[in-house]
Amino acid sequence: MLANNRPGFSLGEVLRGALLALTISVLGSLFTGAACYFSSLPEHSLPWVSAGVYFFSVLGGAWSTARRTGNRGLIYGLTVAVLFFLFSWLIAVYILPPVSAGTTPLYQKLLLAVLAGTLGGVLGVSCSR
Repeated sequence: MLANNRPGFSLGEVLRGALLALTISVLGSLFTGAACYFSSLPEHSLPWVSAGVYFFSVLGGAWSTARRTGNRGLIYGLTVAVLFFLFSWLIAVYILPPVSAGTTPLYQKLLLAVLAGTLGGVLGVSCSR
């Protein structure tokens, strides 16, 4: 019987990836807001730009986590995605007004996060040492 040389699941790396995703999301949102305010970017394009920021935030956090761990990219990517989804949903519920907090259905944001987390996890493992 072969010994399993894979290290255990690292919750610390998942939290680090989720916090990185939140940081990317906040910075991306600030940049998007400034670009909208100071340029002629049409306001009706903001949902698409916001979805892109959301997607690339999760992708970056999942990629970073999977690259650092070097294995189980799918598991780490999905875990970062779900944790980021929960964090961002809780922040939206407690900080934003009720009208703006629920503009996009939750299942769409969860699906977007899961897709980005899966892709980021797989790409991260392929880029690991």
